[in-house]
Amino acid sequence: MGERQHGGRKTDGGSPAHGRSWQPPSTLPPLYAGWIDDLLGGPLPHESEATCEDCAMRPSGPAAAGALVFAAETKCCTYVPEVPNFLVGRILDDPDPAFAPGRATVNQRIDARVSVTPLGLGRPPVHLLLYGHGASQGFGRAKTLRCPHYRADAGGACGIWRHRNGVCATWFCKHVRGATGQRFWRSLEQLLVIAERELSRYCLLQIGVEAEMLARLLPHGSDRGAVTSNLDAAALDGEANDAAYRALWGTWQGRERDLFRRAAAVVNDLRWDDVARIGGASVEALARVTVDSYHRHGDEGLPPRLVVGAFQTVATGRARVRVVTYSAFDPLELPRLLVDVLPYFDGRPTSQALGQIRAQRGINVQPDLVRRLVDFGVLVEPR
Repeated sequence: MGERQHGGRKTDGGSPAHGRSWQPPSTLPPLYAGWIDDLLGGPLPHESEATCEDCAMRPSGPAAAGALVFAAETKCCTYVPEVPNFLVGRILDDPDPAFAPGRATVNQRIDARVSVTPLGLGRPPVHLLLYGHGASQGFGRAKTLRCPHYRADAGGACGIWRHRNGVCATWFCKHVRGATGQRFWRSLEQLLVIAERELSRYCLLQIGVEAEMLARLLPHGSDRGAVTSNLDAAALDGEANDAAYRALWGTWQGRERDLFRRAAAVVNDLRWDDVARIGGASVEALARVTVDSYHRHGDEGLPPRLVVGAFQTVATGRARVRVVTYSAFDPLELPRLLVDVLPYFDGRPTSQALGQIRAQRGINVQPDLVRRLVDFGVLVEPR
């Protein structure tokens, strides 16, 4: 079980954060690792199938039939990340000489002034427009969408890995436990994204940004998605609108890096309890969901009753069937004999279904294999 293949998984059976040591490759960047360790009180799932240093989605040879692969020149880095002000400050303050190329890419974004606000580095309007009109179909393949922090000179390494945002820290193309793993990481992503939003605003309050500037940064309806980027000529050309930029930055124009560094100083020593207090009910509610998903991830027992879930067959052979369940990036290869006995799981007790498969078909389906089918959504609990 768990053997990785390009095109289908074969299933036959930095600096210390809060005093804790942190070494790459860590699942989370050091600041977030300390917070989430406080929250969960246990180790994070190790997603060994999603190997960023040796991209699991780049085929080493001819891709299998029906396989979805990423381009070698992009990997999954076809997304411009939003970087909250305090993370920008941590990037600027990181003294590691090896981090200099990544820091340079952030300085380039600041100097370009496109979607650069006191809240941090936003996604450029053209990038948002492309994603909103179907360009996401080029995810993992379109060089036009490639992240500005992608280091082609370092084999596709992330230039800001040690201080990446919540989205980039929690997205995986494959999960050891399939949909079960994805549910946990998606809940953690949502938690970190909301925490980033609230903390970036909190930083501005602590820095003492004037109310007029806050009003321009947080226009009416912005939290409901009512405000969209203004696609003027400058935005379409990938340039900053000087007047709009001056209005957003006010007296801080020309001192952007100073503001980002001050934001980092506000956040650097926070513990999770501080983050939860600052984030309020939204962060507290999402933290509760994340903890619940974490405990569910740790449960490896079998549900008492199961039925066949929804999946798509993408390739068939005499002995094996490749199916897609929770994600097109993570197909599963199953023995045809196993697929043929799935109808036994029709809501009757799981133990009874396994006993009848053994008695009537002569196949001994092991519980750990059933658990794998549950994790990937091939089998699900009856509604």
